Amino acid sequence: MRLSILLACLLTPTLLMAKPESGTLRDAFKKEFAFLESEQAVLEKRLQKAKRALRQEAGRSKVVLAGLQRQIVQQTTESDAMADAMVDLERQVDALGESEEALTGLGDQISRGLESEGVVWKPKMGAVDGENAEDRLKREAGQILTGFDLSFKSLEQGGQVRREPGEFFLSDGKQVNGTLLKVGKVAVYGVAGGQAGALTPAGNGHFKLDPPQGADTARALIEGRQEAQIKLFLFENTTKNFEPPKEKTVLEIINSGGVIAWVIVGLGILAMLLLVIRALLLVFAGTNTERLWDRIEDVVYRGDLMEASKFCETKRGAGARILAALTPVLKEDRDDLERVFSERMVVEEGYLDRFGSIILVIAAVAPLLGLLGTVTGMISTFDVITEFGTGNPKLLSGGISEALVTTELGLCVAIPTLLFGNILNGWATKMKGNLEFGALRLINAVRCRKRTSQSAETNANWDGALTATGKPA
Repeated sequence: MRLSILLACLLTPTLLMAKPESGTLRDAFKKEFAFLESEQAVLEKRLQKAKRALRQEAGRSKVVLAGLQRQIVQQTTESDAMADAMVDLERQVDALGESEEALTGLGDQISRGLESEGVVWKPKMGAVDGENAEDRLKREAGQILTGFDLSFKSLEQGGQVRREPGEFFLSDGKQVNGTLLKVGKVAVYGVAGGQAGALTPAGNGHFKLDPPQGADTARALIEGRQEAQIKLFLFENTTKNFEPPKEKTVLEIINSGGVIAWVIVGLGILAMLLLVIRALLLVFAGTNTERLWDRIEDVVYRGDLMEASKFCETKRGAGARILAALTPVLKEDRDDLERVFSERMVVEEGYLDRFGSIILVIAAVAPLLGLLGTVTGMISTFDVITEFGTGNPKLLSGGISEALVTTELGLCVAIPTLLFGNILNGWATKMKGNLEFGALRLINAVRCRKRTSQSAETNANWDGALTATGKPA
């Protein structure tokens, strides 16, 4: 239909321009129109045929597409199944690897245990050329069973006492041949000629008679005799050399604490000297104080002030010095006596309190220095750990010794210094109280003496007056 309209549009201008001559033109037009209609019919048939072909092709394409989709779904399913299978295989491989690692670790552990018992067993673990994983596991499992058998045999031997020939080292380093009596895996006795005793590990499975001990026990056991008391040396393994523990000297302990330890020791020595000096000063200052006050009080009651002054000059101590200052002014008023006593007491207090403050300062500073040594020791320990790790304990012992020894020394200096310093301070306080009490006794004695003298003088004057008047007394 669209084609006919298109042809009409194209032919209309031609027909309009033609001259209407006759019926021939009309016939030609009709023929042309008939031709166009026939062409239109042919084209429509072709169009229908093309549409049918397209529909058929679309149907076939849909069928093919559906088939492809089914293939894709199937392949996706197969791919997921293969992925799951791969995951399972990876898990199995990991499990095999863990099993191999476990077997290897178990073999190494058994080997080290047997080596500590003196049995050499080196299992061959790991892959071998041309060996699959299953065969490898079987081989390693067999070696592990062999290691267990050796371990059981070693345990059985560890519960037995057996005698066998062997060799060991003497304390001078000489190696001798003799008889060994092994008590399981924990003790060994050795006898070689005149040398006998409990042996200690020398490393690498060897033994040594150092230090010499248990000679009588060793000879008795080797000969099959019973001993009431058995002396033996117990050990865990024979791979390491045994060194007898050595007692550290005081100098070694101080050196392990570093410079701060020596500073603390120096303060301790200074504190000890000051305590001794302060104690001697207090001893000299308090010599015969009570008897001195009693003697002076008696002299004052008798009124012999010259004897009191000479007596004070022959004595020593804080009480004698205070009395020597008071005797020249005993005739003065009470206020003057108290003023003289206060002036002299200020001097004596400085003498009695000498070195007391510095002793207490040392007692307070010593533990603080110990704490400082602890901090510096831990810092050095952490520096060693940062640089070398924690594999070697000897590298860490220096900082730890400094940390602990300085604290110990600080407390050792502070505790006795604080204790004896306070004891001496209490002693000095008691002496100052005794001096004040004695001075008060002396002042009161002088005052009583004055009152007694005044009363006697008054009575004498009264008796004289009565006599002059002729009246009886």
